[in-house]
Order: sequence, then structure tokens, then C-alpha cells
Amino acid sequence: MTLFRWRLFWTLTILSVLMLLAVLLMATEQPAAGSVLSLSVSRQALDPVVETLPAKSPPDVSSDSALVDLPEPAEASIGAVELWHSWAGRDGDALAAILERFHQTRPNIRVEAQFVDYGDLAQAYATAVQAGEGPDLILAPNWWIPDLAAAGVLLPIDNQITGQEREQFFAAAIENLVWEGMLYGLPTDFELVALYYNRRLLDDGDLPGTTEDMVALAVDSPLQGAGIYTNFYHLFWGITAYGGSLFDEDGRVILEQSPGAAAFLAWLKRAGETPGIHAARDYGMLMERFKKEEFALFVDGPWSMGELRQHFGADLGVATLPAGPHGPARPWLSADGVFLNPAATADQQALALTAAQHITNAESASILARTAGRLPAHKGADLGEDPLLAGFAMQAIDAVPQPHKAELDEVWVYATDMVSQVLGGSATPEEAVIEAATLINEANGK
Repeated sequence: MTLFRWRLFWTLTILSVLMLLAVLLMATEQPAAGSVLSLSVSRQALDPVVETLPAKSPPDVSSDSALVDLPEPAEASIGAVELWHSWAGRDGDALAAILERFHQTRPNIRVEAQFVDYGDLAQAYATAVQAGEGPDLILAPNWWIPDLAAAGVLLPIDNQITGQEREQFFAAAIENLVWEGMLYGLPTDFELVALYYNRRLLDDGDLPGTTEDMVALAVDSPLQGAGIYTNFYHLFWGITAYGGSLFDEDGRVILEQSPGAAAFLAWLKRAGETPGIHAARDYGMLMERFKKEEFALFVDGPWSMGELRQHFGADLGVATLPAGPHGPARPWLSADGVFLNPAATADQQALALTAAQHITNAESASILARTAGRLPAHKGADLGEDPLLAGFAMQAIDAVPQPHKAELDEVWVYATDMVSQVLGGSATPEEAVIEAATLINEANGK
């Protein structure tokens, strides 16, 4: 073999090896496939027209969930942080702006964001982390926490987040990322129900302060009435306003142990019989009748804000839900957040925490509100003088975190039947509450 051919042979051989290594490296960086985690990734519990089905149980994956002290990154820290997310459209634009600002303030740390389809994100992340790999951060909804934490793929961060840091967020938002006493993430944004109103039919100064005020408005004029969607998620605010509770600490339903739930259902039935107040299970019908200006008030969440804003313009407002005899309305709040990978090295976890703190700070929350129209979890966010976001933010002050209890899966169907029986007159409020509590506890083995 000539010298030229010999050199050519070894050159091609080395190039082949390098290409093979590059392919293998790229493969390890892609979201892993497989089925090591059974997750319910749909938001059916909050869907206006779909009831939640029980989520599948997570796999039995052993992990050390002890709290880990993450080292504080030095100002001169240099490195790259990988973030997986499914934020698209305006959400994606907001995230890009947030990360660009981070790179301006911390040029030594790069955040490399990778989009993963929402339907694949949870499984891909869990598979990668359980293989000792995966991104440093993931943006995810709170209802993934029980399955992901049980699978050992989320890092508890209690020891790294001070009380002062927690107080920067709405209490229900930060508490919504706690599972079994441990904080697993920092909240980015949230959803909950509040009270939409049409200024063409009702002045700002005439908004109902109590549930009795709501009935009185409709009695005065049916056009000042309300649309109330009667799935349990949309109604929970009234249970709390009348002094009722859903669970005890052991996950047992205790609706029947105080008069609050029955008292609220009695009010709901009376309200629904008042001309102008429409308590119904048909969400689409209520939405269309509100848009046709058949009533002034509508209980709903930010998912309908874009459609209603486009329809009503400046005549649309958002106010807090009316209080009951026991106190303010306390709807469920459900948050999204940013979470850390426990398989990453301590140095990477420190860099990731720095990035997570920026993604959830007041400046980033302001970008999220103004660019994506999201409800930011940080109380210091600049909402851009948006009265609708401000109305939901006011409601968040009294909100409570939607529980992560597995027993909640059995609540939806039986609680819906409870409401339907009362409104249909087939049972008294007391009878319906007792029956629902009994059936839910039996289904949960309580």
C-alpha cells in the first residue's frame, strides 16, 4: 500500500469513528421513548365539558427522595442548562423573551430550550431521567407532580427556597407545587375561576358582594342574572364560602360533616329557580347565552378570556366571586411550574436553580402576562394595566390549591350527581351530600 493510500485509509477510518460517536451523542440528547411512567397528561379535571377519569397508578420505582442541599452558584458560574417544555404560540414567544433577558443578565449561563410535544413530554422526561440523563429543567403542570415524584424524577427544593422567596408568589400557587410535604418546583402561572361580567348590563359599582346579592340582582332584573356551570370544579368556590370542606388529612371526603356543602347546594337550587340565573351542565349553552347578553355574570376561568375579550372588548370585566355566609369564595387554583432533574450533577442543579428563579421572577412574570396573556404566579408582576388579568389576580388572593390527592379522581362523577339530584329535585341537599360522601369514600376504600 502506498503512503498516500495508507494515510487515506486511516483518515477515512478516523472520520468514520468520529461520525459514529456524533450520531450516538445526538441520540442520547433526544427525548427518550419507552413506557416507564403511566401519566394522565390531559387536563380533563378542568375541562369545561369533560369529566376527569381516574389516572393510572405510577410505576413502583424506588428512589431516594431525601432533601438535597444545592450549592449556591457563584457569580462567575459558567455552563449550559437544558430545558424541556411544550410552550408554543404566544407562550413560546414569552419563554423566548424570558430566556433572552436571562442571557443578558447572566451571560455565562446558557439555557438551551427544547420543545417537546405536550403529549410526549412527561413520558420522555421520565424515561430520560430514570436513565440518568434528561434535561436540567422541565416546564410542566402541577398535576404531573404525584406521578413524577413517585417515579423519582423530580428534585425536592424545600431547602433552597426561603420563606421570603415563597411569599413572592400567590400562596395557593406555591402550595400547589407541594406534594407530601415537599416543594418540588417554582410556579410560573395559574388558572382558577372568577366572575366575568358585562358592563353593558351591569355597572362596576353594582357587582354582587355576596351570593344573596347575586340573587337580588336577578330579581331586580333578569338581565343582571348569572350563568353558573355546575361541574364540581366550577362550584367548589361556593362550598368553601358556605363553610364546607371536601377532604380530611387522610383523603376521606367530609362534605357531610358540616352544614356548609348542603347550605350552598340549597342556595344554588334557589338561585337556579330565579329568573335570570341559569345553573346548568351545558357549558357551551351558557357561554353562548352570556355572549348574547341574556345575563350579565358568568362564572368561568381564563381559558375563555380570549374569546370573551374579542366579543365584548372593553365592556368585559372580571371580578371576585361573591362571598358566602362563612367568608370569601375560595376557588381551586391550579398552577404550572418549573422543576429540576434529580439525576443532574450538583453543579448542574445549582445552575438550573438559578435559571428557574429567573424564569419565575417578577420581570419574567410580567413578560408572561403581557406577551402570552397568562396569569403569572408572582405577585409582583406588571400586568400591563389589563383589567381582566387584574381581576383574576384579585381572586387568587383567596384561592386554595387544588388538591393532589388520588382520592379526587372518584369525586368528579359522584359530586356531579350530587348537584344534579339537588337541582332536579330528586333529593334534598342534605340527602345528596350524605349519599355522595358515602359513595366517594366507598370507592376510595375509606
